[in-house]
Amino acid sequence: MMRFKFQWRKFLFGTIVVMGFEQNSIAAEAELGAQVLRVLVEADDTNGGCMALLSVNPANLLPTCGDGWVTFSCSGQYTDNIRAYRMLDQAQLALATNRTVMVSYTDDMRHGGYCFARRIDVLQ
Repeated sequence: MMRFKFQWRKFLFGTIVVMGFEQNSIAAEAELGAQVLRVLVEADDTNGGCMALLSVNPANLLPTCGDGWVTFSCSGQYTDNIRAYRMLDQAQLALATNRTVMVSYTDDMRHGGYCFARRIDVLQ
């Protein structure tokens, strides 16, 4: 009986330790509605190469995201270049027409601390 208790404690301790490590690696996703205030394209792959500044801070929902901006990963790291530039096109369309966008983003993929936008919808 004494041996069983000892084994149980080892198992419980190991489980708690593993859960602690796993908690840090769990990705979070969020979605927000906002206006596009700025878009940028960089000559190098800094911050993924292209980004949009939103009127609602993505870090409000996911604190690990950088303030204000989301990246579309035009560098091709998290999606292909064509899809990334199409998402940037959507952000530019929203900026030019003063439309609201719905942006889905994740904190497990980041460029320079800025979270990757998995999806951008331009709303009417």
